Amino acid sequence: MIRLGNATISLERREAFLDGQPMRIGGRAFEILATLIRAKGRIVEKDDLINQVWPGTVVEENNLQVQISTLRKTFGTQAVIQTVPRRGYRLAAEIGTDETSAPRNEIVLPTETNAPIDASGVRVFIIDDDPSVTGALSRLLRAEDIPHTLFGSAEEFLSAQWESPYACILLDINLPDKSGLDLQASLMKIKSPWPIIFMTGNGTIQMTVQAMKAGAKEFLTKPFNDDHLLEALAAARHKAVESGKAWIYMKMAIEKYARLTNREKEVYSWVVNGLTHKEISKKIGTSEVTTKVHKKNIMLKMQSRSIIELVSMYNTIKLNRHPEDQEPA
Repeated sequence: MIRLGNATISLERREAFLDGQPMRIGGRAFEILATLIRAKGRIVEKDDLINQVWPGTVVEENNLQVQISTLRKTFGTQAVIQTVPRRGYRLAAEIGTDETSAPRNEIVLPTETNAPIDASGVRVFIIDDDPSVTGALSRLLRAEDIPHTLFGSAEEFLSAQWESPYACILLDINLPDKSGLDLQASLMKIKSPWPIIFMTGNGTIQMTVQAMKAGAKEFLTKPFNDDHLLEALAAARHKAVESGKAWIYMKMAIEKYARLTNREKEVYSWVVNGLTHKEISKKIGTSEVTTKVHKKNIMLKMQSRSIIELVSMYNTIKLNRHPEDQEPA
C-alpha cells in the first residue's frame, strides 16, 4: 500500500482509503492519481496525463481540470496536487509505503515469473499445534531434503509473509481458535493455489467430506505411515507446480487489466465477444479509427499477441477477480 498524507492507496487493486474509510474515486481520476504517484513528485505534463487517461481521444484540457478538482475534493485538500502553471501537475504530499496497513494474507508475485520450477523446489507449510508432531515431520522432511516451514497455529500462518505461489500445506484439522477447515476457507477467499493435505487424530466423516469438497488433496489419519505421507506430499508438490503457474498467469492478467482505462475495459469486453470495429464503434459512440486505437492500446497493455490470448486472459480475470474489483462486462 502507498501512503499519501492521511490516505492509503493500492494501485494494484485500484482502491483508496482516507483515515481508514474507503474513498470513491472514478476510473479516470484514479488513473490520474496513479500517474502522479508513479512520477514520485516530478511534474507530469498536461499532455502526458491526457494521453494516459484518454488515449487516442481528442479531449479538452477542461476535462483534465475537472478530474483534478474531483481528486482534490475527495482528499479534502487542494494542497495534495500542485498545479504548475503552463506545464502540468505534481503531487505535493510526501509519498511513502504503509507497512502496517499492507495486507499480510497475500502471496508475493515472483520477480522472475518465467523462472523454471519443478516439484523439488516446492516448499511444504506444516501447520500443527503439537510440537511432537511438527518435530517428527520436520525430521522426516529434512531427511528427504524437502524444504519446509513450521507453524503452530492458523493465526501464525496467516500473519506470515508468503514468498512464493509454489507450495503445499500439511494441515492439522483440529487447531486452537481457528481450525484447519477455517483456514482452508480463508485461503479459498484469496484464491490460494496451494494444495492442502489434512491431518487429524480424531476426524469425522463429515469433516472429511467438507475438506475434500473444498478441494483438499488428501486426508490422513494420525498416526500415518511415513511412506504414505511422502507419497501424498509428492503428488501435492507436483500439483503445486501446475497450480502455482496458473496462479501467476491469473495474477499477471489481473494486474495488466488494472492498467486499462474504463473505456478500454468496455472495448475489451466487446472485442472478446467477437464484435467488429464497426459494431463496437456504434456501441460506444466513436469512430472506427478511435476503436482501433483502443484495441491497439488494449493489446499493448495486456501484452497480448492475438485475440485468443486476449480471450484467455479475459476469462481468467472474470473467474478470479477480487470481490471489490470492477467485473469485466
